[in-house]
Amino acid sequence: MVRPLFSLKIMANFNTQLAKAKQLKPEKISRDLFKFIRSIEKQILDKNREQIFEKSQDIHGQAIGFYSYATEQITKGRKKQGEPFDGKDSGDFFKQMYMQEVSGVIRFGSKSPHWVDIQKSKSWLSTDILGLTDENLKEIITNDLTPFVISNYRNILEL
Repeated sequence: MVRPLFSLKIMANFNTQLAKAKQLKPEKISRDLFKFIRSIEKQILDKNREQIFEKSQDIHGQAIGFYSYATEQITKGRKKQGEPFDGKDSGDFFKQMYMQEVSGVIRFGSKSPHWVDIQKSKSWLSTDILGLTDENLKEIITNDLTPFVISNYRNILEL
């Protein structure tokens, strides 16, 4: 039986695409994604700073704290009692923020000794301030990670 030429072309294309698809190894995908996340680390950390500075939110979208009457007096009214913390006067804490990967999980931290003080402080309503809210994480995934993954796969598959 003679196969039609059209059928042979389909099989050749299928086998070519199958060979390309075999290049999508979990280790390579993980390595590429890790490198990409590292390449946008500053952007992610800036998003975390904005979340704290502008919205006074922890990773759950909750308030991180409110200024006291004493703070209002110390700052001569620059910070009013009851206003949300903005974290801007936390010294080197935000300048020393970092991200690290531990067993496939991205963790946020700060090398500043103020981080220990913040975690122990009763003034802060939350110590879950390093990391992104779901809203901000979805924004990074939608605007950065998803386009990277699609582009990377298309490149590997030569589509």
